[in-house]
Amino acid sequence: MNTDSKVQGTGVPNKKKDTGRNLRRRKGLGLAARVIGIERNLASAAWHTHREMFGSREDNARAFSLELRVVIEPGRIWRLTADPPVEQQIRTAVQDMASHAEVYRSGRVYCYRCESTECPHSVAPWPTSVFGGYSSTGLPQWPDLGKVLLDLHHPDVDLLYQPYRRHVVAAYVDPETLKHRQLNVFGRQSKTYDILGQVVFGFLYLTPPGRDSKGPERVAFTLQAVESRHLDGSPRLELNVLGQFPDGSSALDALTDSYQLRILHIVADARRRIGHMAPRDNRTDVSASIRSHVPVSVVEILKGMVRSLERIGRQTERRTMHAEERRVDKRPTTKACEDAVAASDDNILWDDRQNTVVVLGPRNRIHIFSPQGRHVTSLTLGTEAIRGRIKRGRWQHLTGEMLVRFRAHSGSSSNLPTG
Repeated sequence: MNTDSKVQGTGVPNKKKDTGRNLRRRKGLGLAARVIGIERNLASAAWHTHREMFGSREDNARAFSLELRVVIEPGRIWRLTADPPVEQQIRTAVQDMASHAEVYRSGRVYCYRCESTECPHSVAPWPTSVFGGYSSTGLPQWPDLGKVLLDLHHPDVDLLYQPYRRHVVAAYVDPETLKHRQLNVFGRQSKTYDILGQVVFGFLYLTPPGRDSKGPERVAFTLQAVESRHLDGSPRLELNVLGQFPDGSSALDALTDSYQLRILHIVADARRRIGHMAPRDNRTDVSASIRSHVPVSVVEILKGMVRSLERIGRQTERRTMHAEERRVDKRPTTKACEDAVAASDDNILWDDRQNTVVVLGPRNRIHIFSPQGRHVTSLTLGTEAIRGRIKRGRWQHLTGEMLVRFRAHSGSSSNLPTG
């Protein structure tokens, strides 16, 4: 009798042989069951990720590919590793799936409430407005540049309103500040139009090209580093320049003189560098590259723009002040000692930067003296410029012995201006 499957003809199965067949069967069924469990868990993880990012809405959900890169490390206990982590890979895939393609439009921001760049919310309502972030419902906010700088505690806010029209005040704004009020369901984590950082600066006094105007417009600019999507889903990086006149025309086209062209060159260089950051050949590598490298590089470029823009403003201010001071025919030099003698104590100040005495005369006449009372130069400044220097502490009231000594010297005939 064949005993391969029987033991001593009793009809009892051969446990050794049968156990091997069942083990093989159980191993096969175990793998299938595990794969089914993995599939269900991945689908559940993607669903929960979508809920976390976009809330209960599913109108932006569609079929998408999920390609995971993992490494299995054999050993006493086999382990799985991944770089980036599996969680991040799932999150990236869901972000890409839910992002609308080709929404980017130069000179306009994406409105998440209207899901458009064509709505009125996508552009600044006034030339002095800058992008101030999204509301909770994804609505773009457009405060005045001065308010944004005040909120950032910028030390040179008062320079915005100086009369020379050459001051440039710039500041970097991080993405979290722009999106901290925005709800997930209204695009906070979306890659449809993801602002990686921005620069705000102004004011520039510009005349719309090709149009007669009573005078130049005061304009502020917003420069946004933006990640969006091409039609094939691959990342797109741009420097979006926001700034326009009341008629809707681009203020960037009005940068014409040598001073403004220097600003235009700074913007163009940053736009080129940011635009060349995203590779186009491997979408998985692109997403990982952007999340690990580009934000740091973008921040460096944007902060470098802030330094360059403010440097231009300081250089131009010095040139303007120098030209103003050298206009001898308009300098009130002949009134210097007369105004110094007649000045009240409140109108005699100390310039902490130049270590000189400043006398405030009538009709905005400003006279500069050495501490020994010798006249240096005279000029005329606007009221706001004078207030700005006092407010910033550059000009402080002269008191005590220095005031007494200055009054004693300033009336001397040897200190009269020579013209």
